Amino acid sequence: MLSTLTVAVYFALFIFLARKGRGHDSALPGRVGFVVQAFAYVATYISAVALVGFSGLAHAYGLQLLLVAAGNIILGTWVVYRFLAWPTKQRQEELGARSPAMLIGIGHDSVLLGRVLALIFAVFLGVYSSAVIKGAGLLLAQVIDLPPWMLNWLIALAVGACVILGGLRGVLYTEAMQGLIMLVGIAVIVGAVLSRVGGPINGVAALAALPPTDLADNGFTSLSSGGSGLFVLSLVSVTSVAVWAQPQIIQRHFAASSREQLRRTAPLAMLVLTVLLGGMYFAAALSKLILPEVANPDMLMPHLVQMLLPSVGMQLFVLAILSASLSTATALYHIAAMAVSEDLPGRKSTMTTWGLGILLCVLVSGFCAQAEGRLIAVIHTTSWSMVASVALVPYLALVIFGRRDRGAAWCSALSGFLCCLFWYLFLYRPTAIVTPLADGPALIPPFFASIVLSVAGWFVGTFFHNSNSKSKIS
Repeated sequence: MLSTLTVAVYFALFIFLARKGRGHDSALPGRVGFVVQAFAYVATYISAVALVGFSGLAHAYGLQLLLVAAGNIILGTWVVYRFLAWPTKQRQEELGARSPAMLIGIGHDSVLLGRVLALIFAVFLGVYSSAVIKGAGLLLAQVIDLPPWMLNWLIALAVGACVILGGLRGVLYTEAMQGLIMLVGIAVIVGAVLSRVGGPINGVAALAALPPTDLADNGFTSLSSGGSGLFVLSLVSVTSVAVWAQPQIIQRHFAASSREQLRRTAPLAMLVLTVLLGGMYFAAALSKLILPEVANPDMLMPHLVQMLLPSVGMQLFVLAILSASLSTATALYHIAAMAVSEDLPGRKSTMTTWGLGILLCVLVSGFCAQAEGRLIAVIHTTSWSMVASVALVPYLALVIFGRRDRGAAWCSALSGFLCCLFWYLFLYRPTAIVTPLADGPALIPPFFASIVLSVAGWFVGTFFHNSNSKSKIS
């Protein structure tokens, strides 16, 4: 695995690149090249959960997990750069917004809405960052002779130092480095798996010959029917559409300088994602031919790495997973710190308030990484859906349709958030804290239900706004 020297060099480069943001605004990055933007977007988008956890799912579900990769590449990247990135940048400059929460809030003439969004972002994404920190700590515990709890704190401090030193610009540069490392490390394990199974054509033929299972009831090369197929499609939706309104993604658009630059950024980001996700899920599905049974899906990739790669390859893969964790953590810290130091107080941060915001992120993620609790676990697993349920419809209404409506935005945000929260706690079987109230809704992912209700809330708010306007005119 990794040597202590390799880890030291990695973190030294991490901090060095973070310093590129010194002297720049903590919220706005200034001009950044399209290569940096593309790799930073990929690194922000893809976490260790996607690379390790979803690969375990690909082993169980087969090639149908490639639908998730396709959704991330087309819906989560091409659609974002084609329809959302430049309009977001234009709105941000027009409104003078310094954060995604305030972009939506000011855009709908409600600073209070922006503060509520900032609080939701800080809570759900701030606590989610603890899971990322914990994963990186467990990984490093295999090569550094320190207890995981201590490594959790050291990683949290390193991430905090990166964000406080460089602000958004520094975060983009460190993420670009991590995206490149992810690309190299994943390419190594994908190549090793393809070589072991005799190439992609022979591998797919052998996979198609395997008998169906409960999770792949139409075989390992087709979409399953029933609940398994619906689960895969829900993953496509949550990871490819919910990402549109994730504040850490929205803030990446603030670095755009022109439409032309974004036209160059999108193909590169899509190519990198194709190798990372398409390659990883394809190799993980084919690994069924190498490891027919895996007790713990999360251990699939570690098993394959130990089985197939030499020492250098193993180190590259571990660095790739570490990079996936830390790139996500830096993005989440930046959003949470902006919420605490600027959005909630309602004034531009100073070095002191910015530092205090980062310190709070370190403390929250550090302590939550040590905790084992039902509430924290629920926040970990629901954060993206909860954030999208409250922000997606008001965000799209603003940047795509140019609609600015305070009442509609409030109705949409509240109805989406409350529906998603209720669905997770009382209806959705995997996360319900009680026996689900009904069998049918227990199979429906909360994101689907909450977005439908959020859209309905927008139209209800618009209707009452128009009714009130007509009454005043009369």
